[in-house]
Amino acid sequence: MEHYASEQEQVEAVKRWWKENGKALIFGLVVGIGGLAGYRYWDNLETSRAENASITYERFLAMVEAGRSEDAIKTGETILDAYAGSAYARLAALLLAKMAVEGGDYARAKALLTPLAESAGESELRAIANMRLARILLAEGDAEAAAARLDAVPRIDDEEPYPELRGDVLVARGKEDEARSYYREALARAAEIGLERGAIQLKLDNLAATGPADES
Repeated sequence: MEHYASEQEQVEAVKRWWKENGKALIFGLVVGIGGLAGYRYWDNLETSRAENASITYERFLAMVEAGRSEDAIKTGETILDAYAGSAYARLAALLLAKMAVEGGDYARAKALLTPLAESAGESELRAIANMRLARILLAEGDAEAAAARLDAVPRIDDEEPYPELRGDVLVARGKEDEARSYYREALARAAEIGLERGAIQLKLDNLAATGPADES
């Protein structure tokens, strides 16, 4: 504001400035204060939503653990609808897909797993979803599609992350020689971490012998 000769001129200038700019100033303050209040409200709302999602997910897990399948499915579906896009929804989808497979509903399981397998989210979650889709597709007799799903899973230190499943897929595709090497790899890994080897060994033993005998 420019310099004025008298106090009266200054007062009149302030009045004119306020008349021209006062409403805009008040509006700006209201918006600013409202924005701050709105942010705090939104932040509190998001915190409350996350807490509710956590509690609901814990209930979902408890129902699954207790064998209350119907209640668990309803609660899991609620998580998918109410907390779509959250980590809880993705984890619930994985477990719901597992339950669907156990119930023989492969179509439902694939519908739950496919978005996870093709998402841009966590790489570990994508890997698990693709692996489980490969299992379902193999069970349905589509070995080529199962192989494609496994190919979408990143290798770890240039190693196949699911060697036994890869062997199963190769057997279904008639590539028994390749399958044998993956079964041997699966056996070695199982031995390293103390897992049961009998089922893998049986698969290896059932293959036509076209190479050196496997050493248990």
